[in-house]
Amino acid sequence: MPAGFHVEERPRRGLLIAGPVILGVPYVLGLTVASSENFPNSTGWLAVPALGPWITLAARHRSNSTCTSSFDTTCSGDSIDTAVDSTTRTFLILDGLTQGAGTILLIYGLASPKKVVTRDFVGSLHLAPARIGRDGYGGFVTGVF
Repeated sequence: MPAGFHVEERPRRGLLIAGPVILGVPYVLGLTVASSENFPNSTGWLAVPALGPWITLAARHRSNSTCTSSFDTTCSGDSIDTAVDSTTRTFLILDGLTQGAGTILLIYGLASPKKVVTRDFVGSLHLAPARIGRDGYGGFVTGVF
């Protein structure tokens, strides 16, 4: 280590910004959508960050559809429910993966600070009253860096 320098540990600022953003955006979106529909079909679990989408996915009940085709005239719209259920499950999986990635980034950013070589501060500042002009007073700053 050169003279006048020392090693400091600093948090990983990029991860500490990206992690909460990647965790928070899908969390807030999922919670907003579920709350606007009054939390149907076990979506109340979306209030739990990172694990909520996975718990919701496991706790949901599937629609019982007997339709084999959307052109089947004996079906009463159950195929639409199945398509919506499939789409909802897909979004829950994407939500869970994204929130999980954000959580991992946040934890890694907190748990592993980086080492940085920093210059020692050897300077000093002094503030003293000083006369300014013929009748004025103010402050005078001197320093060594």
